[in-house]
Amino acid sequence: MSERPSAPEGGRNTRHPTGIRVVIAILALFALILGPLGYLMGLDAQTHAGSAAEWFTLAFGAAVGIPFLAAAVATVAGDRRAALWALALLAWPVVFVVVVHLLGMAG
Repeated sequence: MSERPSAPEGGRNTRHPTGIRVVIAILALFALILGPLGYLMGLDAQTHAGSAAEWFTLAFGAAVGIPFLAAAVATVAGDRRAALWALALLAWPVVFVVVVHLLGMAG
């Protein structure tokens, strides 16, 4: 059990909701930028330093790992809405991979 007191009257935790949402927004921004950037660099790895596997690992870690981290932070802070929005970011990798291949940026 947690040593922290629960929210008054069983409600939601309102100690720092704006601060938590700012942190979640910053993490979301990292996921939205680093995921596609790593994926594009992985597709174009022959002309850049580093192997494609390294870039694809960065892309996957950013596009999937950061939203899970943001959801965990929001859950611990007691902000369910922010946690759900963070989990909604898991659809972003599918979107940018489809867009990259439909626009012909894949090589």
